[in-house]
Amino acid sequence: MKLQSKTIDIETTNICPASCTICPREEFSQKLGIMDFDLFKNIINDASHYDIQSIALTGFGEPFADKLLFERCKYIREKMPKAKIYISSTCFLMTPDTYNNVIKYIDTLKISIYGLSKETYEKSHRGVLKYEKTLSNILGFLEKIKGLERRPHIVGLFVVTDINKHESEDWIKFWESRLDEVFVWQPHNFGGSRSYRKIDPTKLVSCGRPFNGPLYVHIDGKVSMCCFDFNKKLLIGDITKQTIYGIYHSEAFKRLKKAHLDKNFKGTLCETCDQINLDPSVLLYATNKERKVGKLTSSLEDLNPQ
Repeated sequence: MKLQSKTIDIETTNICPASCTICPREEFSQKLGIMDFDLFKNIINDASHYDIQSIALTGFGEPFADKLLFERCKYIREKMPKAKIYISSTCFLMTPDTYNNVIKYIDTLKISIYGLSKETYEKSHRGVLKYEKTLSNILGFLEKIKGLERRPHIVGLFVVTDINKHESEDWIKFWESRLDEVFVWQPHNFGGSRSYRKIDPTKLVSCGRPFNGPLYVHIDGKVSMCCFDFNKKLLIGDITKQTIYGIYHSEAFKRLKKAHLDKNFKGTLCETCDQINLDPSVLLYATNKERKVGKLTSSLEDLNPQ
């Protein structure tokens, strides 16, 4: 089997110290924890039979909350040495003692920074996040990687809301010169859990995930086709019982593909998801002009080499 998507998303933890305003953590009903290491190894062993180019160790949690993060990265390097490793983080937990392992293992680090001032940042991210600590972690890491030949590609993300929109231009000015690239987005509806974007039922399209998107593996091995499915309403398989091949050939996956081919999303999570409309205007700013609405943020193919 030849995979259309060269990426697989593995949620190694669903624990997060933040409770961002754009994120529906209040609706999350799953048991908190980290993925069993044997399960993780089985996923990587199976994935190693395919032309996987990127592994995203991210999901509905904070990757640095996973105490086994770098053990997992080491195993990926052993089994899939050519695969790139991507994580998305606030970096609140990326303390100086983790810097060397981040440099060693991580190829792309996307940092969510939803404010330039202490007040705006902490209102946007909530939880236990503190602006001073996060800023110190990020700037300290940037200082650490100066001049290194091998280091992660650093991407900065700003999602505009009523809380932080007054800081967006200054945010770009501050971070654009410090990071490899930045982008600014309008918030999405997180599979219908938020109402930032209106859905036009006369302009329905497929988001494309059933055809060229990555599998999203939850910490217990359940598999969704979409990272917005944080409460497992759109499951297509269980990797503790099925292979990657079996999931892509399952009846549940075939039904999802048909719904997207027919653009008939009734009765699925997709019905309330803003991704069934294509709106290029939601990407407000990007230093990398190859960034487009509909492309994976974790895709490495368009990034400039370091």
